[in-house]
Amino acid sequence: MINGLNTFEARTAYQLLWSDDDLFVATTDGIYKSTDSGESWQRKSDGIEIGPGAWYLFTESIFEHEGILFTGAWSGIYRSTDGGENWEATNITGQSIIARFFVNHNGMLFAARELMGPDGYVSTDSGETWAPLTSISLPTITFLSEPPVLWAGTIGGVWLSTDDGASWTHRSDGLSPDPYNSSIIRVSGTLISSVKFGGSGMFRSTNEGIFWEDFSEGLPFLNSIEKLITYGNHIIAATSDGLWQRDTSEIIVGIETKEEILPESYALSQNYPNPFNASTNIHYSIPTPSRVTLKIYDVLGQQVETLVDEIKPAGHHTAAFSAAGLSGGIYFYKIQMDDRVQTRKMVYLK
Repeated sequence: MINGLNTFEARTAYQLLWSDDDLFVATTDGIYKSTDSGESWQRKSDGIEIGPGAWYLFTESIFEHEGILFTGAWSGIYRSTDGGENWEATNITGQSIIARFFVNHNGMLFAARELMGPDGYVSTDSGETWAPLTSISLPTITFLSEPPVLWAGTIGGVWLSTDDGASWTHRSDGLSPDPYNSSIIRVSGTLISSVKFGGSGMFRSTNEGIFWEDFSEGLPFLNSIEKLITYGNHIIAATSDGLWQRDTSEIIVGIETKEEILPESYALSQNYPNPFNASTNIHYSIPTPSRVTLKIYDVLGQQVETLVDEIKPAGHHTAAFSAAGLSGGIYFYKIQMDDRVQTRKMVYLK
């Protein structure tokens, strides 16, 4: 038994943080700190409340920004300015908050929340106050910051933002159905993402998420793949069945061959999200360079907008549609790819 982590709850660890020669671990029983490289631990959770509906603190994250520690607990987001000795609640308090992942992007802090409403939080004042993240409209699980791009793994696939989270573009073509993207990293220019629950697997993209390829060879079905890291020349996955690894050289091989993988047929996907509020994304694939027109119509058959009218190269494409200024209701999108025509229905909930 590790000295100091004396209960099952204390040994149920979610995240580790190394900060100024001290080691912190976020557990079901709260935050613990070690000053001797993990030989012994002391509980450092003063100020964190258990909260309504819980038996334990459920501090499931630990993060540092500008010398300030943050944790997402059952009862809210907390911060510590004295190395974890004391914690104070931010403006985010309540029941079943559990912000499980934090990231700094362009000086803004984002906190992921894998539960409905709100779907995450954002802070513009170094974490003193937080606001609900409403722009993405899906519970968030993880983030990857690559300024100016911010990636989000959600319960509905991968999204990217180029305006600090003000708007998002869906990038999930090729992922398994019902993707819960739990971790996103970049290896040798390739995006790597894990998918947990029913869509279990590992996926990679060499074209900035426009299309994803399954590369789960060797993995069994894993109910949960929670975290990916790179260590030396390996990708290591923390899963519900222990740690799994794969050599990064296999990712480099994937880069060399992936560019040749093109759609085998013309395809128009259902827009996502659907129903949608304000904006949605439409994905289509063409096997050869083609003249493409993509138009939006209302329920009366009147044209509302032309999204695409040009020759597109072979590959997987995405068109964003904003319904701002339009009435809520049923709309149709119609695509013509050379001599092929397809139409689908979408619902705008205003």
